Amino acid sequence: MSIISIIVAILVFMIIIVVHEWGHFIAARLCGVYVEEFAVGMGPKILGRTSKKGTLVAWRLFPVGGFCRMRGEEEASDEPGSFSEASVWRRMAIVAAGPLMNFVLAMALMMVFTGAYGYVDTKIESVEADYPAAEAGIEAGDRIIAINGQTVHLYTKFSYVMSLNTGDEVRMTVRSAFGETKEVIIKPKMDEAAGRYRLGFAVGANTDPNIGQVISQSFWNLCFDVELVVRSFVQLITGQVAMREVSGPIGIVSVIGQSYREGIQESVLAALSNVGSLVILLSVNLGVLNLFPIPALDGSRLVFLVIEKIRGKKMDPKVENAIYAIGFLLLMALMVLIAINDIHNLL
Repeated sequence: MSIISIIVAILVFMIIIVVHEWGHFIAARLCGVYVEEFAVGMGPKILGRTSKKGTLVAWRLFPVGGFCRMRGEEEASDEPGSFSEASVWRRMAIVAAGPLMNFVLAMALMMVFTGAYGYVDTKIESVEADYPAAEAGIEAGDRIIAINGQTVHLYTKFSYVMSLNTGDEVRMTVRSAFGETKEVIIKPKMDEAAGRYRLGFAVGANTDPNIGQVISQSFWNLCFDVELVVRSFVQLITGQVAMREVSGPIGIVSVIGQSYREGIQESVLAALSNVGSLVILLSVNLGVLNLFPIPALDGSRLVFLVIEKIRGKKMDPKVENAIYAIGFLLLMALMVLIAINDIHNLL
């Protein structure tokens, strides 16, 4: 792996993590909580400057993350501007702002790509003779509305559902060009040349979307990506996905490097597009996983805050810190296992 590929991978990680921590930082400021330090990187401080509001903005040695340290965050404090003294709702807003900013970053990049390249539409452009779609009465101009009871706002979701099909009947809802809605049941046909089951129609692309279409398509793409991350996590913990198929930082660095190298062979723009797509994917992953109620992640802190709101009093700090500590150790152990798996896959 080249030095440039490693640098690009580090930049990608830094962007999504700094944006995450920046979300906590901005929310803390808006909620009146004093931020002691906003750091880019970890380890010993290299550069630092104290802002007018007293926050140390620092660049640290190891470019592997960052943090936003608030007054009274780790230990209860009754000083003005303390995190621990803020209302439950304000603390929840601060904690949730990190993952939220990852979704905002992903949405913004999706809008850039959708505006620049357009998107695959759900409108059917042509129907093939001797295929199930034609036999079911599907016509050019129809728009796909749902498949198997799942509403379809973008073709990517329809394609994903069909990719899992092994010849089973498909219940499809379409709307004609005249606004009439109809539901048909179609049994896919195996296309020997393509090696997959097909319904027998083609869709077109909208290469010049208006601002409304850019926003809506980007939003539904974001929702679909979130859905895929959740599905993947559930499949992992239920054993449907093997641990060896999971990639950690080392494996992701390899994928980013490969993506960059493949793109740069064509053009700088292609390389940026490839890397930008991975930023979207990783940013959504970080946002979703941080919301899971796993100790040491933002999701667990939100759970504790909800419990505090219901009980009307704070949880014992010793108990909470012990849970965080155990969760952190388990998380580190998992990261070591994933790193070993990444190295094994690379070799």
